[in-house]
Amino acid sequence: MPFASLLRLLMIVQIALALRLDNMFVWRMGAKVAVLRIVLLALVACVWLTLSARAEIILQRIDTDRGVVILLKGAFALADDPQALAREVSATGAKVITFDSDGGNVVSAIAYGRVIRSLGLSSFQPRATQCVSACALAFVGAVIRHAEPGSIGVHQSSFSANAVLDGHTAVAAVQQMTAQIMTYLLEMGVDPKLLQLSLSVAPNDMRYLTAAEMDEYNVTAGLQNAVPETLPDTTMTPSDETTAHEEEERPLTNEDRALAFVSAYYQAWSLGNAEALVFMDRAYNETVSFYGKPRSRIYVVDEKVKFVMRWPVRAYNVKPGTATVSCAAYCVVAGIVDWYARRDVGYGVSSGSARFLISWDPSTQKIASESGEVLDVDKDAVAPVRVLSQWYDQNAVCRGTVDNTERTQAACTYREVIAAKLKAVGWCYAGEGQAAYQTDWHKCDTTGSSSANGSLASKADFPRAARYAVTERFTGRTKLPDFRGRDRKFNSFRTRIRNGMREGPNFAGHFSVIQIGCGTGCTFAIVGDNNSGRPANFPRGGEENMYMQLHFEIGSRLLAAQWLDYKANKCFVEFFDYNRKKWELISKLDVGSSDACYRTVAENLR
Repeated sequence: MPFASLLRLLMIVQIALALRLDNMFVWRMGAKVAVLRIVLLALVACVWLTLSARAEIILQRIDTDRGVVILLKGAFALADDPQALAREVSATGAKVITFDSDGGNVVSAIAYGRVIRSLGLSSFQPRATQCVSACALAFVGAVIRHAEPGSIGVHQSSFSANAVLDGHTAVAAVQQMTAQIMTYLLEMGVDPKLLQLSLSVAPNDMRYLTAAEMDEYNVTAGLQNAVPETLPDTTMTPSDETTAHEEEERPLTNEDRALAFVSAYYQAWSLGNAEALVFMDRAYNETVSFYGKPRSRIYVVDEKVKFVMRWPVRAYNVKPGTATVSCAAYCVVAGIVDWYARRDVGYGVSSGSARFLISWDPSTQKIASESGEVLDVDKDAVAPVRVLSQWYDQNAVCRGTVDNTERTQAACTYREVIAAKLKAVGWCYAGEGQAAYQTDWHKCDTTGSSSANGSLASKADFPRAARYAVTERFTGRTKLPDFRGRDRKFNSFRTRIRNGMREGPNFAGHFSVIQIGCGTGCTFAIVGDNNSGRPANFPRGGEENMYMQLHFEIGSRLLAAQWLDYKANKCFVEFFDYNRKKWELISKLDVGSSDACYRTVAENLR
C-alpha cells in the first residue's frame, strides 16, 4: 500500500474512533436528548459515511430535446467545489439537474443545494438512477422538484456505541449539525419531519420514498412539466456541446435569504416545543442584541424555553404585505406578525399583533439582533382571530378571482400555509364528510380522539388538586426575606426572589413558587412564604432533574414536578403535598421516554 494511502487510512481510523460516543457521559453533560437522538442516528454518522466515500462529484452534460441536463454523479466530499456547478450552468445554459449519488458529506450536499437554489435550477430524479442519504439534501435545493417514486432514499446512519468522545466536542458538533440541517430544510421549504422518517429505517436498509411521502414532506414541489418527462440513459457518453440557453431565473439575493429565514423562523416557532427549540438553539449568534440589551445566545434560548413551556400551542404568521428588508452589513427585516398561543393548563389564550425587527447576519446566517413591540392584544379571545382573518383575506383573493396571476397563486399557496398552522393549534375547516364550503373554521372536535404518541402510562389515579385544597389565602402585604441575616444563603438570588414574591402568592394560599434558570434545560425552584418572608428550597431541580416543569395552583397544596432522568432516559411526573412547610412525595409517574419531557405536564397526564 502506498504511503499516502496508508496515511489517509490512518487518519480515517483516527477520526472514526473520535466519533464514537459514550452516551452516559453525554447525559451527564445535560445534552438535549431530543436533538441527540435525531442527530446521532441520522446526521453525525454522515461524517463517517463521507470518510468511507472516496469518489468526488463529477458533472456530466446530457443532451435532450429540451436542452442540456446536468448529471451530478458520485459521493459528496468536503473537497468538492460547488461553484463548479455554477460554472457548468453558465457554460451550458442548463435548467435541470439530476443525480446518481449514494450520499456522502452532509455539509457538501447542503452547499450544493444552496448553489442549486441560487441558480434557480429544477431537479428531476428518475428511478433508473438514485439519490439517497445526503444526496436528498442537494436534491431539495432545486426550485422545482420532480422525482419518480422510489428514486429518493433515506435511512438511519449509525456508528459504534463502544467508543469514547470528548463530551463537549460531541455535543457542540451534534447541535451545530442538526441546526444547520433544520435551518436548511426550512429554508428550502421541506418539512423537517423528513428527518424523523429516516429514524424508522435500519442503517443497513434504505427507505425509498413513495410519491405520497415526497408530496407530504414537500420533497417534490412545483410543476412536473417544468422538467423533462424522461431523461436519456445516464450511461451514455456525455456531450461537451454547448447549447444556447434561455434567460436564467434571478439568483437569490441576501434580501431573499433574509426574508426566507424570517419566514422559517415563524414557521418553526409554530411547531411543537421540541422542533421549535431545535431551530431556536442555532438561530442566534453567540452574542445578540435582544430587545435592546446585549445577551448571550444561551440566555436567549433559555427565554425561548420558558416561553414554550408556558405557551406550548402556538401559531405565528407574518401579516402579508408588511415585511420589508434592507441589507448592508446586516439584513434588517421588519414587519407585523399575528399570533395565537394557548396554555394547556388553565386554558389561557393569548391573541394579538406585534411589530418585529430582526437583524440577520449573512455571514453566519443567524440573528444578530431581535426586538419588537406589541401592537394589539385581543382581550378575552378564545380563538385565533387574527390568524383566521389572514386566512379569510388570502382565501378571498384565491377563490374570488378567475385569473391565474402570480398574486392569485401566491394567495392560494399562503392560504394553505396558514391553514396548516390553524389545524396544528386545534382548528378545523370542514367536518368529516363535508366539503369545505359547507362549514366554517371551528374548534376541532377531539372527543374520542387519541394522542399521536399513544398511551404513555396509567394515569387514572394521579392526585387531584381539589383533594389538597387550602382553607385560607394570604391577602395582606408581602413580607420579603431577610437576605442580610436569617435568609443570607439565598442572597445570590435575591432579585429574582423579591420580584417573584412581589407578584403575590401563586401556590398553596400564601406561597410564591419562583423558578430560576441554571443553564440550558436546567432550573431549580425556591418557594417564598409571603406571610413570614421565609424562602425555602424545592427538593427537585438542577442537573439531576433537567427540563423541570412545575404545575401548581393558588388554592391547593399539591404541586406536580415533571423532569428528565438522563441516566434512565425517562420522563417522570412527581406529586408533592406541601403540608406544614414540608414536602411530602405522594406518587411518581413514568410518563414515557425523554421526548415526553418536551410536552407539558397537562399533555402527559391526559
